Amino acid sequence: MGKRFALVAIRLMVSVNLLYAAIFAKFAGIPQSVALFTQMSQAVHGLIHQPVFRLGSGVFETTVAVLFLIPKTARLGARLVIAWMTAIILSHIFVLGYGVFFVDALVLMVLAFIYLLLTRRHSHRGERESVGTTAA
Repeated sequence: MGKRFALVAIRLMVSVNLLYAAIFAKFAGIPQSVALFTQMSQAVHGLIHQPVFRLGSGVFETTVAVLFLIPKTARLGARLVIAWMTAIILSHIFVLGYGVFFVDALVLMVLAFIYLLLTRRHSHRGERESVGTTAA
């Protein structure tokens, strides 16, 4: 019961965080979000315009959050969270600097990694297999 609660709690915390960032920051276009994505757009020499960068990341984060909420797609969602947070962490290291959003990305990445670890199980042969798959 405790493990199941932990898994649901992780899924909810990560998904709510992603949805909050997407809906209230990126889609709403708050000045801090616009400034951050303007800085990112300038880092890639304007190849991706700020609104496209900001709204595109919002759509991606919304999609990942929904995938992570659905039990059957949660492992895929966790992998996408890890990949996305890696990109965000690298953008903070090389362009944006360290701050609250950097720490937030680290926490989300760790939670998604913990989720993947907790949902793994061992097969009869001692090999690791994912939950929901069958041994050949």
